[in-house]
Amino acid sequence: MTTHAGENGEALRPEDPAELGPYRLVGRLGRGGMGTVYLGEDGGGRRVAVKVINRELAGEGAFRDRFRREVTAARQVRRFCTAPVIDAELDEDPLYVVTEYIEGPSLERAVADRGPLPGSDLEGVAVGVATALAAIHGAGIVHRDLKPANVLLSSTGPRVIDFGIARALDAADGPTRTGQFVGTPNYLPPELLRGEQVTPASDVFSWGCVVAYAGTGGAPFAGNTVPEIFYRVAHDEPKLDGLDAGLRDVVAAALDKDPRNRPSVQELLARLVGNDTADPATLAETVQAGWHGTATDPTVQARTGPPGQTTQLQPPGQAPGQTAAQAAFQQPTAMLGTDPTRHDGRPSGPGRGSGSRSRRPLIIAGAGVAVLALLAVVGFTVLSAGGPPDNLATTFSDDFSNDDSGWESFGDEYGYRDGKFWMQTSNSTTSVGRWVPTEDVKSIPEQVLTTVTADVAQGPPDAVFGMMCRANNTDSKVTQYLFLIRNDGKGAVLRKVSGNQGQKELAAPDSVPGFSAKGSNKVQIACEGRNGGKEVRLRLWVNGDQVIDETDADQPLGNGWTGLAAQAGGNPAQPVSVQFDDFDMSKIRG
Repeated sequence: MTTHAGENGEALRPEDPAELGPYRLVGRLGRGGMGTVYLGEDGGGRRVAVKVINRELAGEGAFRDRFRREVTAARQVRRFCTAPVIDAELDEDPLYVVTEYIEGPSLERAVADRGPLPGSDLEGVAVGVATALAAIHGAGIVHRDLKPANVLLSSTGPRVIDFGIARALDAADGPTRTGQFVGTPNYLPPELLRGEQVTPASDVFSWGCVVAYAGTGGAPFAGNTVPEIFYRVAHDEPKLDGLDAGLRDVVAAALDKDPRNRPSVQELLARLVGNDTADPATLAETVQAGWHGTATDPTVQARTGPPGQTTQLQPPGQAPGQTAAQAAFQQPTAMLGTDPTRHDGRPSGPGRGSGSRSRRPLIIAGAGVAVLALLAVVGFTVLSAGGPPDNLATTFSDDFSNDDSGWESFGDEYGYRDGKFWMQTSNSTTSVGRWVPTEDVKSIPEQVLTTVTADVAQGPPDAVFGMMCRANNTDSKVTQYLFLIRNDGKGAVLRKVSGNQGQKELAAPDSVPGFSAKGSNKVQIACEGRNGGKEVRLRLWVNGDQVIDETDADQPLGNGWTGLAAQAGGNPAQPVSVQFDDFDMSKIRG
């Protein structure tokens, strides 16, 4: 089963839909535990994977709520080394989720067909999968089902799929499936078997299992029965015979029974590439640049497909004694450019957020094995339970990969570059900003959560960046709430701009919990009208940690647009340049 009829694939059946939303369906890729996966094309001819949820699942209220939360969270995952979620139908029947279409065999199939991966290939998989976990954890998600079938060997390197969405099957109550669980026993962490909390360290354990499989051809905790596998995961030392000596120590550390003793994903990357400040985005680019030769099997996103060629990671300039991963990290990378934005009050055009799944995971009835009762708690986890609202419905999203998505460009002040949206101040323009494109976004929800990833490319410590909400421009009088974060993380401000009535700081904390001084920060703001419009609750989070929670009941601003902002510090001659990525605007339900 591949793509179109006549290409060793399965054509659409009479009962299959011909299209779903803006996507034309052209063939079946397979069927799994949650539904049917189709090969689709968007209006521009780009291939996508469209997974349509089974009607019996979609009819369950608990499943629909969980599915909505998980897809919304998964859409925040950055693209490097993953198959990103680009669209979804979360309300109307049939429910479906659309992801980037990845061609290439699964790691499971590649190893089964051709044996363990050789050195450079194995190192590429180890670095690529760890990089994908960095992106997944950066969005506040624990994968929970990392396994060889969920790693695809694409033409641009290893790509991790199925981060969280299938966990809708695995709610605490089943839903209505008490005594069953979803997962693959060989790759489950021991803390899950003990009924303990699942954390990012659990994915690190699964990473160790995946790399061990790729390097030896077998799972490190193999067994003939599920209880035997569970016992070995919980009590036995991993079987790592034959694993490359350069990886054995770091894999063994990842497989420690105690999650507190395992390295973090960032520590994994540092050990793999020999650099303590390894940047996941840069590593992803390096892995892709050195990755050569793949087989193409369009069906691996739904199940394990036909044999495929193995891949090669051969970075140039590898010195004697270096691992391929270390040499790859040390290759020079292009400097990031700058590009920018002013706040001129002009709404602009639309931006759109526009797939893949493994074969059906193992589902085991609980009557025969007592330990399965503990596994009823397995499910999708969003970090920081006290963080932003998670009962959301996406209204608008944009990953800025399409230069025509409606945000527009203006000289050196703002515009698209390298798959991101840039803003930059100058001596003449010390405050720049851009509202969400409004051609297709007819209105903003009264209760809205807006999310973006921001990275300051250059700027003084007192420069600020962030977002605004409830923004309007009537008769050249701008009103808005501004959430601004200092470039050095040593403070933030919530500012109310009221046109001719001036500005007022509603909150100004002198620290920013969760702020990362290195790399990008995930910024989220919630603006929620209450009490018939008599007050507005305003909240700010950085990387999931709450920074501001303020209610404005003194002539609160009416509903309006959301957007992005950057402002210079005290010295206008020192510009600030900010790159934004993965913008999402969602309605807060309930």
